[in-house]
Amino acid sequence: MAYPIISRLGGVALITGAASGMGRAVAQTFAKAGSQIVLVDRDPTGLEKTITEYGIDRKQSIVATIDVRDDTAVEELVTKIIPDKFGRLDFAVNAAGITGKGGLTIADESVENIDNVLSINLRSQIMFNRAQARVMLLPKDPLDAFTSQPDSQVTYKASDCPPFRGAIINFSSLAGFRTAPNFASYSISKHGVIGLTKVMATGFGPKGIRTNAVAPGAVDTPMLKEYPGMETLASYVPARRVAHPQEVANLVMFLCSPWSSYVNGETVVIDGGWAAGA
Repeated sequence: MAYPIISRLGGVALITGAASGMGRAVAQTFAKAGSQIVLVDRDPTGLEKTITEYGIDRKQSIVATIDVRDDTAVEELVTKIIPDKFGRLDFAVNAAGITGKGGLTIADESVENIDNVLSINLRSQIMFNRAQARVMLLPKDPLDAFTSQPDSQVTYKASDCPPFRGAIINFSSLAGFRTAPNFASYSISKHGVIGLTKVMATGFGPKGIRTNAVAPGAVDTPMLKEYPGMETLASYVPARRVAHPQEVANLVMFLCSPWSSYVNGETVVIDGGWAAGA
C-alpha cells in the first residue's frame, strides 16, 4: 500500500507558506513522514502555531520568518543555511501565495497590486525553484524510501535513468487553467507557475529532480474566507463541498513519493470535479 511508504519519506523538506492553510497541512504531514522540516513564512505567529499543533521537533527544523520576495534572504536560506544545518534538501513545496485585490479587471487593477501578486505568486517561486534545484544536486546519500521499497518500484536498470535527487512541488490553481477576469493578476500568475513547472521538469528531470504542480480549486483556508460570498463556491462543485487543506497535502505527499516516480512536469488539478463541468 502507498501509505506506509509515504509515511516514512524522511529526508529534508522545505515548505513556503507554512504558517497557515495548505502550507501548514503540508508541513505537518512531512513531519509525520519523518522529514526534517524547513518552515518558511512571513508570519511568525502562524509558524509557531504550525509547530505547536503537531509538536514539530524544533531541533530538527529551521524556522525562517522571511518575505519570499527578498531574493537575498531566499538565497541565504536555501543555499547556505539549509546545507549548513542538514547537508541536503530532498523536497520543496512552494505554497506561499496571495490573491491580491479582487473585483477588478486587468485594465483597472493598480500596477502596485499587479506587481505584488506576480512577485509573490510567480517570481518568488522562480527564485526558490532555482535555488532548490542547486541544493538538491549537492552530493548526498540516497533516501531509504527510494531505494529499499521493492514493492513500490518498477524494476529497471540503474543506468537507464538518473537516481532520485529531489522533488519540487509548485502551487498553481484552478485559475491557472480557467481565467478569472476579476482576479486578473492572480490568474496570470498561476498560469505562469504551470510554465515554470514545465521548464524545471525538462531542465532538471535528466538530473534526477522531478518538478510538478498542484492546482487546487476551492479550499477551506483563511485566504478563501477573505472574500464575501466565497462560501457559495461549494454549490458549483460536484463534491458539494470545498476541500480540506489536508486533502491537498495528501496529493503533495504522493507527488513527492516513490509512487509518482514517473510523474514529471504535470499540474494536477484537485477541485472536487469543479472544472469537469466547465
